[in-house]
Amino acid sequence: MSASVGAQGRHITCPRCGGENPPDGVFCGNPDCRKALGEFKYSAEEIDRESRFHERIADRVAAFIGNPYFIVLHAVWFLLWVAINTGVITMSVRFDNYPFGLLGIILSIEAIFITGFLLISQNRQSSFAVKRSELDYEVNVRTFREIQSVKDLLQSMQQRIERIEDSLRER
Repeated sequence: MSASVGAQGRHITCPRCGGENPPDGVFCGNPDCRKALGEFKYSAEEIDRESRFHERIADRVAAFIGNPYFIVLHAVWFLLWVAINTGVITMSVRFDNYPFGLLGIILSIEAIFITGFLLISQNRQSSFAVKRSELDYEVNVRTFREIQSVKDLLQSMQQRIERIEDSLRER
């Protein structure tokens, strides 16, 4: 099923969910679908289709890292670590005495992985920008060609009208 517009622009049928949308709709109105309704490819759908497993994981990790919950989680983790290993919370087992060498090693390893995930996500975002610019260029070229075609047609019609007017004047 493809997106279709009625003869008088009655509605557009979503190719994914089959829902009806207004004639000026750009995305499907169904909140579970949100498919692009254009005749040409939508860049986000193309990018999602081409994404690889590790890129999707990197994007999710980067989204979590950019979330305030990440800071809260780490603040709680550090407070518990320090409280347990300094004896504030009474426990018989202290696994990392001051100056908390194990915590430093764990944070260094975490920083390496976070940097990797962020770089993968950033590279992917860069490829998104390139893909979007290519699709924008394609749309611009198609639009230019269509405008040129309409311009040529209007010029032809104008010439025909002028010839008809000239022949009517001659009579």
